[in-house]
Amino acid sequence: MEYTILAVISRQMGIQREMDAIANNMANSSTDGFKNERILFAEYLQNIGNNQTIALVQDVGIIRDFSDGPLRATGNPLDIAIRGEGFLQVETEDGILYTRSGRLHLDPTGMLINADGMALMGDDGLPILTFPGDTSIVIDPDGRVSSESGELGRLALVEFDDLEKLQKLGNGLYKANQEPIPAEETTIVQGSLEGSNVEPITEMTRMITLLRSYQGSQTLGNEEHDLRRKAIGILGNVNQSA
Repeated sequence: MEYTILAVISRQMGIQREMDAIANNMANSSTDGFKNERILFAEYLQNIGNNQTIALVQDVGIIRDFSDGPLRATGNPLDIAIRGEGFLQVETEDGILYTRSGRLHLDPTGMLINADGMALMGDDGLPILTFPGDTSIVIDPDGRVSSESGELGRLALVEFDDLEKLQKLGNGLYKANQEPIPAEETTIVQGSLEGSNVEPITEMTRMITLLRSYQGSQTLGNEEHDLRRKAIGILGNVNQSA
């Protein structure tokens, strides 16, 4: 009977992981560029002897929904939203990383940077620099950046063969262990930001469903516990009678 309890605990731990993911999604439902996350589970069989097995549940990874989030117009020419599967390249102390966060700024030297002060890279492998006095920055759908001084460069827009292999680092940054390729079908929308693709109503519905599932497994565990307690009591009475 202890194997039933083990299966129940396995399921409850999985539900807890799912609930944590949902809570994180809801907490980031207003975070620009955040991608909805779900836990990927797999069933595996545990050998318990005598040619018997029990089915347990194990989380094996996180699945991210990289579909576009809704556009939010800001009117700020240094805000950009990405449409498609592409990523921007930023230069960091740890090398080139990738992001879809499009809240950009100019540093005191005129370099185009993101909200965390990281330089936006051009498709020539160099940062995008403006000239002193530039006030009108235009970013075309293909990533070309220009000002009163003329064309300044083109933002590096890249994509990946397998998005699930990207390593999330936080602050909207990703590390890749695969070669990026030019994002031919990706476009830029200037004056807008990409919102989170989390749908709070959907997440709330999932949370309610999981809560009911957790309560059901808890009931099963309690019933199993009661059966064991009654069995022990019966065995105790039998021994006393003997």
